[in-house]
Amino acid sequence: MRTPDAGTVEEVLKLAARAPSFGIVPTWRWRNGNECLELLSTRTDPTALLACGAVLHHVRVALSAMGWNCHVLRCTPPGEQIASVHPRWELDPFSCEVAPAAAISLRRADPRPFLPDEVPDSALTWLLHAARAEHCDLELVARRNGALLRLTGDDRLRLGEATSAVLLASTVWGLASEPLLHGDEVLVRVGWQSANAEPLPPTAR
Repeated sequence: MRTPDAGTVEEVLKLAARAPSFGIVPTWRWRNGNECLELLSTRTDPTALLACGAVLHHVRVALSAMGWNCHVLRCTPPGEQIASVHPRWELDPFSCEVAPAAAISLRRADPRPFLPDEVPDSALTWLLHAARAEHCDLELVARRNGALLRLTGDDRLRLGEATSAVLLASTVWGLASEPLLHGDEVLVRVGWQSANAEPLPPTAR
């Protein structure tokens, strides 16, 4: 059984560290298991589980871009161990998620106002498919100076994975984005940023 070498794992985890943390200090860490990567966390509150879901999705995308298919086991209920990722060699190059992986390094949480240009329905449909691929749904809340979207689902870890998927899909489309928490709701702002806007620096990790 082929598994990624240490160099590949290191590069994957560097990319995964760019996952959104929803305003908290990242609580997760990775541990090498038996031919798998184990996702651990010091917290299992709703916000921490969202962040764990986001980094879990980032790892899946990064591994896929490097040619690895992943089998994920999610712990129910989550404790110190949240999930384990079991990479297996993927022979089909057309299933590799190269574009979302490239978007990881480009994505920034952008709190600035967006342009009044409307986000096209085709883009919103693309984002809806990204959320549903992670077993969540996406609702349009408002459409002014971009679009405000609400992610819905029954599992906070899955919501974190879906949020990551929507943010990366937005970046692939060329849209700026910002994840927001409003009580128990997970929201995402998406829209067009001015071509003359200063690039945002990456968040320190």
